[in-house]
Amino acid sequence: MNAAQKKRRIVASGASPVWIVALLALVPCLTAAVFGSQNSNGPPCLVTTSRPALVFSEYLADYGPAPVPQQPTLTPVFYLRNNGSEKVQITGMEPSCGCLAPNISANEIDPGAIEKLTLPIRLSNEPSGFREYTVTVSYLDPKPRHVTLAVKAVLPEKSLIVEPRVLMVMGAVSAGQQHIVTVSDFRPKSADKPMKVTGVSGSSSLFTAELVGQFNREGASRTSVSVQFRENAPEGRHRGVINIATDDAEFPMIQVPVMVGDSKRDPSDAVRVSPETGRIVLNTSAPEESVGMVIAFDLPSRWKVTHCDTFPPDIVAKYESVPGTVPDHQTVNVQLSISELPARGIEQAVLTLNATDGDAREMVTVPINLIWK
Repeated sequence: MNAAQKKRRIVASGASPVWIVALLALVPCLTAAVFGSQNSNGPPCLVTTSRPALVFSEYLADYGPAPVPQQPTLTPVFYLRNNGSEKVQITGMEPSCGCLAPNISANEIDPGAIEKLTLPIRLSNEPSGFREYTVTVSYLDPKPRHVTLAVKAVLPEKSLIVEPRVLMVMGAVSAGQQHIVTVSDFRPKSADKPMKVTGVSGSSSLFTAELVGQFNREGASRTSVSVQFRENAPEGRHRGVINIATDDAEFPMIQVPVMVGDSKRDPSDAVRVSPETGRIVLNTSAPEESVGMVIAFDLPSRWKVTHCDTFPPDIVAKYESVPGTVPDHQTVNVQLSISELPARGIEQAVLTLNATDGDAREMVTVPINLIWK
């Protein structure tokens, strides 16, 4: 075998692996072509996504690792825009904590419109340290949607401590039953000028509240308030507020929520309230433009509504009874408004609907958040 023949043989033997590799690479393509041709008449696979209409400037308000300044209310703001082609209807806002009072500038948002959602957080009764709060916003665009906004913050060491933060008395209440609420002021300035309590009151006929003492101890100014309950409260769980007025510019009014009784009722006396917490937006520059809301009570039809009590008395409650949607029930709609601005610092209010069932007294209480603007 001459040199030329050897060269041709080497080239031929070296080419064989190249064709094998090329063939293996071509097989998947041929297979896809064969199977693809069999389904060539089938519909194309389309992926569609329906995007929510509302877009928020941020979904998490993070105040960072440093404690926020001491203040009665921390108010993060979220801006939102309707990027859809149809009007958006806000159907609800569910906060994670009773210390939150979410408020939105409009419940109907036109396409392209920008609105504002504020989330005031009352700090007076909140513990110090890292805290996370959320509010779930429900809306129609026209599909039902839900979005959750969050707030993260480190709250400062307590300068003012209220104990208990909520006074709860469950079950039967005995005559003269007494509880003590204590307010401790640890602020440095209180050593030279202690906060002075100028008045104490209760919002309900179910209890009374009075100042029993103020003194300085362990570098703190301490105030004690005695709360006495009356027996034979009507059935149901009732709300109220203890109000401690002071001469302090930072805390002009310290409010302690009260819950008394339980939620157990006879099935024939079922009561439903919508919404469970009311709201009034107070316009400080133009009080006549303050905005209340309607609270609907679903009550037994045999109940006779007699009147409404409000705290503070600056709140006006007008009611109207109409036939209910459930047999043997009536619907009582209560429209809330104000006659004038309440005292500065009041953020928690109470509506009490009073009624009689024969000789028995009935009452239903609803907490109300006052939003100051």
